Amino acid sequence: MKQLKNYLMLMALASVFSACEMETSWPVGEKSYETIAVEATITGEFKKHHILVTRPASVANAEFEPASGAWVTVGDGYDFVEFMETEDEPGLYESQAAFAAVIDRQYRLAVYYRGKTYEASAYMIPVYPSTRLQTGPVGDVSGMFEIKWIAVEYSPQEQAMYEVVIDWSHLPVYNHPDSVSRAKIMHYTLKTIDVSYNIFPQDKEEIVFPPGSIITEKKYSVNDHFAAYLRALLAETEWQGSLFEEARGNLPTNISNGGLGYFSVCAVLTDTLVAH
Repeated sequence: MKQLKNYLMLMALASVFSACEMETSWPVGEKSYETIAVEATITGEFKKHHILVTRPASVANAEFEPASGAWVTVGDGYDFVEFMETEDEPGLYESQAAFAAVIDRQYRLAVYYRGKTYEASAYMIPVYPSTRLQTGPVGDVSGMFEIKWIAVEYSPQEQAMYEVVIDWSHLPVYNHPDSVSRAKIMHYTLKTIDVSYNIFPQDKEEIVFPPGSIITEKKYSVNDHFAAYLRALLAETEWQGSLFEEARGNLPTNISNGGLGYFSVCAVLTDTLVAH
């Protein structure tokens, strides 16, 4: 009798909660933002670096507009490098010379656009070797592989960002235009423990790839300021949709004068392996 009573009580609660659900739509108005959004990561790799400068969309879910015609520079107090807009991709600026960032220097980004100057500064900390990425066969897909391990999600010693690119376009059977032959995975190690990331992580898309795929892993150093930005970004994207999601909010930024986005400087370690 007691079990029946508990069952009826649970059914009643379920009906109450389900009855509280109601579909509605909220009108989203158009709003123009007179500012820019910057995506800029300068690394310790000797190469030509890229900076993306866009204008925030005025309508929800619309594409960002490129901020064409800006003047973009990065300096370290000794030298500075000018970035020029690429012809193929408006809003993407490429350094006119190859360079590599170094530790113990403060780097300053300056973007001059439509009569306003946006500035940001950042510094680079070292990056250290860690356990190598691991792959293995997928249990229910014959002959295919998956990523088994990248890195821990929490570490009080070192924060890091991992970019894993998997490429199997060189394999003849996948070398045609209609075939998906590349994938990218981002992974983060942070000093904070978050319920939606460390304890009850969201399900992610399963990426499987054939043996012989070339995997390139880049590990980026992350200082405390950049880590705070990444954590806020994850809270607004990957961590949303769980029972413990955080309230929506604006991302932190180090871009001055009302600018959006983030400017970071990271040391990088690169490792390459073949899945087999």
